[in-house]
Amino acid sequence: MGALSGRMGPLGFFVKSKVGDWQLILDQLTRYRFQDLDPATGAHQSFGWVQLHDPFGTRFEKPSVFFGEHIVGLGLRIDAISVPAAQLKLHLTQRVRAKCEEEGKERLPKADIASLKEDLQAEMMRRSLPTIKVYEMLYHTETGRLWFFGKSKGVVQTFLDLFYETFGLAMVPDSPYTAACELLTEAETDMLLEIEQSSFVAELD
Repeated sequence: MGALSGRMGPLGFFVKSKVGDWQLILDQLTRYRFQDLDPATGAHQSFGWVQLHDPFGTRFEKPSVFFGEHIVGLGLRIDAISVPAAQLKLHLTQRVRAKCEEEGKERLPKADIASLKEDLQAEMMRRSLPTIKVYEMLYHTETGRLWFFGKSKGVVQTFLDLFYETFGLAMVPDSPYTAACELLTEAETDMLLEIEQSSFVAELD
C-alpha cells in the first residue's frame, strides 16, 4: 500500500517513549504475529503483524524489521471473511423450501429457520477465501515519529491497540504542538496553550 507504492498519505503519530529492549519487542512481534483465519472456529476476522515487504512473512528478526539504523517497518495484516447477504438469503430460501417438503409442512418455526441459517452461513464461510489487506507502519526509533498507512477508524483503532500491546508505548497524533514540544522548553510549550485562536477569514458585514 502507501509506504511501498506512494499511493496513500500516512497518518502521523508521535511515540512518547523509546524502546528499552529490542529483543523483547521481537518476541512480542512473534507473539502478536498474524495467524491464518480458521472459519471452523466461527471467527470472521484475524489480524496481526507481518513483515513490511511480505504479507506472509511472520518471522521477526532485526534484519527483517529494521530498515537502516533507526527505521522500523512492519505490516498490519487483516483478513476477513464475509458472506454476501443476498446470496445467503437465496440459498436459505431454497433450504427452507426443501425442509418443508421433507417434513410435509407449509412453514418452519423461526427457531428451525435460524438454525438452518446458522449452518448455511458456516458452510459458506468454509468455502470462501478471506480478503487480505495489509497496512504499513514506519517508525523512527530516535525521533519518535510514526507513520501509519491506513485511514478507516476501525483499522486505525486496531493498529493503536496492537501497537500498545506489542511495544508497551503510548502515542499521540502528530501535530504542530507535539512538534513544538520537541524543540521548546516545558515553560515555552505551556505558553503555547495560552495563545488565543485567531481567524484568518475576514468577517462580512
